Amino acid sequence: MTDKDRILADDISYLEDTLSRFGAYSFAEDVQSRMASLGLSSVALGKRCFVSHTIIDRWRTGKARPNGKERLKELGMALGMNGTELDGFLLRNGYPRLYIRNPLDSAARLLLVNAAGRPDVVKMYRDLSDRLGLSEYTTMDDELPLASAFMSAELNRALEDGMISGWFDRFRGQFSGGEKTQLADLRLCRFLLLYMGDKSVHELAVTGELPTSLKNLLYPILAGKAVTVRFLREKLIAFGLYSNMTEEELDVMLSFVKLQPITEPVTATDMAVLSALRAAHERYPVYEQENLQRIVRRLDPPQDAYDKELLEQYLQRAEIVGRLTEYYEKHPLSLEERAFEEYYTSYSDRGVMDYVHDLLEALVERSMLSKEESEGMLRLMERTGS
Repeated sequence: MTDKDRILADDISYLEDTLSRFGAYSFAEDVQSRMASLGLSSVALGKRCFVSHTIIDRWRTGKARPNGKERLKELGMALGMNGTELDGFLLRNGYPRLYIRNPLDSAARLLLVNAAGRPDVVKMYRDLSDRLGLSEYTTMDDELPLASAFMSAELNRALEDGMISGWFDRFRGQFSGGEKTQLADLRLCRFLLLYMGDKSVHELAVTGELPTSLKNLLYPILAGKAVTVRFLREKLIAFGLYSNMTEEELDVMLSFVKLQPITEPVTATDMAVLSALRAAHERYPVYEQENLQRIVRRLDPPQDAYDKELLEQYLQRAEIVGRLTEYYEKHPLSLEERAFEEYYTSYSDRGVMDYVHDLLEALVERSMLSKEESEGMLRLMERTGS
C-alpha cells in the first residue's frame, strides 16, 4: 500500500458508503419514516430542533434540505439518533461522519453517549456548545439565498399543480442550455479575480500550477469574451477546487452563470466531488482560512459599496474559520494527518483539487464510479506533480 493509499483509505470507504446509496436514498422518505416511528408532527419536530413547522414541512416533503452539516446533525439528533445512526444519516446525505477534530462534532458525540433519544437533546447540545465556548464556531441559516433554491421550490409547486410548462416559461431566462456560448456575468469575473490571489493567469500557467483547460477558460472570461457553454459547469467546478473553495462559494460562482449548484448533485460523479470537497475542508480548515485571509487583503480597503459588503461577509467568516483552525492546530497531529498535510498542502495552492482528483481516481479504479462519466472531471483536474 502506498502512502497515498494509506492517507485516503478512510475517505475512500466513506465515499463508497455514500455512493452505494446514491440514487436510491430519499432524504424526505427517511425523515417521514422517522417522524412516523416517533409519532412526531411537523410542529413537534420543529420545536425539538428550533425551526418552524414550515421548514420541517419542506424537509419532509423533499422541497428543501437542511443547509449544512450542523443543521442536518441537529435534525438527526431531534429524530432520536444515537452516534452510530447519526454517522449513517450524515453519510447518506454526503457529509463526513462526526469528526474528532471538529469541536462541534466532538461535543455532539460526547453528548449522544448518554442523551441520545431525549426530546430536548438539541437544546442540550446547544447549551453544551455554549458552555464549551463553541457556539461561535458556526452560523446556520434556515434558507439558502441562491436563486437556484427558489427555482427548485417553485418547480416542486409546479409539479404538484401540473403546471410544468408555466414554470419553464417563467424561468426560461435562467437557462443557457440552448445557447452554444455565453457572455460571462461581470460578477463572475470579480469573483474569479478574488480567488486567483496576486498571480495572473499567465503566471499560474507558466508555473504549472494551473491546468491548461482552466487557463483556456479564464483567459476569455477575464477578457470579457463569450465562453462555450458546453462543459462550462464542470470547468467552473474544477476552478473552484483548484482555488480551494467551499461548497457555498462554488454555488455562488455557479449561480452567476445560472448553472446547477454543486449542492444539488445530478450524477454519481457530482456526489463524489461534493462529498470529497466537504471532507477536504473538514480535514484541513486551513484551506478556507488561507483563502479568506487572501481575499480580505484584496478587499481592504474597499473600493466601492459592493467591496465593503463583501469585506464584512468575509471578515465574519474569517473569524469563525480562524477559531476552527486554532482548534485544529493546537492538537497534536497523528501520523496519518501529518502525511495528509505533507501530501495535500505543501505543493502550490491546489490541495483540494489534487485531493478530490485522487479520490475520484481511486473510486473509478474500484468501479464505484463510471470511467466514462468521471473522465471529464479527472482530465480537468490533471495532476501537475508534487
